[in-house]
Parts: sequence; C-alpha cells; structure tokens
Amino acid sequence: MNNLTERSMFIAFEGTDGAGKSTIARATYSKIFDSFPGLSYIDKNRPPVTSGYTEFHMSRIREILWEYPDDAPLDQLGDRHWINLIAAWFQATDYAAITPLVNSGISCIADGWYYKYLARFLLKNSDLAEEALAIFSTIRTPDAVIFLDVDPARAAQRKGAFRLSESGAYDGGNEDRYNSFITYQNQVRSSYELCGLANWISIDTTDLSEEAVLDKAVSSVRNIIPGA
Repeated sequence: MNNLTERSMFIAFEGTDGAGKSTIARATYSKIFDSFPGLSYIDKNRPPVTSGYTEFHMSRIREILWEYPDDAPLDQLGDRHWINLIAAWFQATDYAAITPLVNSGISCIADGWYYKYLARFLLKNSDLAEEALAIFSTIRTPDAVIFLDVDPARAAQRKGAFRLSESGAYDGGNEDRYNSFITYQNQVRSSYELCGLANWISIDTTDLSEEAVLDKAVSSVRNIIPGA
C-alpha cells in the first residue's frame, strides 16, 4: 500500500454489525486531521452534501433506509426493492459528496460503504445474489478498505440490543435475537469473502482495546495516504 501515487484517496471502513466501524473511523479521522487537514469524514448515513435539494432528497431516503421502526415489515416490499434503493443511496453519496471532494484533492474516510449490505444479499438465493453483485458493481470502489474483524459473540456482548435486520429476522432468524445475531453475523462474515476481503486491510479487533484498534487503523490510513 506504500507505492500509491500522490493523489486524493477514498478509504472505507467495513465490518459486520458491532465491529466498531463508526467509532474507529471517526476517531481515526480526528487523529489524522490535526496534522493532515486535507481529509474529510464521510458519515455513510449523513454524507456532507452542499445542495439543499440534495440534502432534502437524501433525507427522505435516509428515513426509509435507516430510521424506520424496529417492527417495520420490510419484507413486504421485496429484496429487489431494497437492493436498488440501497445502491441508489451509495450512488448519490458518491456523486454528491465523495466525487467533489476527491476531485478537489481531499481524501475521504467513510465509516462504512456498501459491502455489508452486499454481503447480506449474497446470502439470498443465487438469482438475487447475482443481481446484487451486478447492481452494486456500479458503485464506486474505494481505493482501500479497512476491515474491522470481530467475533460476532463478542460483538453481541458489546451491542446488547439488536435490530431485526442485524439478527437475520428476514433471512430465517428467530425470536432469540442474541443468538440469531451471532449466527447471522457469522454468515455475513463468511459472505464478505466474496466481496473482496482478501484484498483489504484486516484488523482483528476481538481481543484488542479500542485504543489498540485505533492505533492500527491510524497506522493503516497513514500508509495509504501519502503525507498523512
């Protein structure tokens, strides 16, 4: 990763639910920004956009994708609806937030990208998995991905509460959300192998303190971005 040419970079943190993506991504950004201001943080759920209309438009999609009641019957709309809507969100995030920053010479750190959702869809039947791969392949590929790997049992202990989507309720999970979360996240973790995991930077966070994970993440980003 040290031979990358000097240019702005897009780096995404990835990991299963409870891996600490948002916490570590934001802390990494904060630690590096002090000495390297040519850096922007991308909250994948609230990307920095400059147009009032774009923010209005994306806020409506945000409500549907992530601000729904826990008991919302998402399955009533079908998997293909969600594949396309999630892909549309990341396409808009790239077009309205990431591309303008990168083109202006600013590198970006995101607290997640589309891979977690693709990994989930790859657990569906083969036709849906192929469609998901095709649709998500049209979204920008990060210059580097940092994968925070964690034992789902440890993640379950950290989280304590689980949304239906996190515990695989729409994919055969049961009412025991704790154990369903562990089972489902193990399946998602395996599915990441089909998303390019072998080419990513992987940090096993299971037995590390948050400070130790942050140190490894900061070191990784500084190796990726020249001058950071």
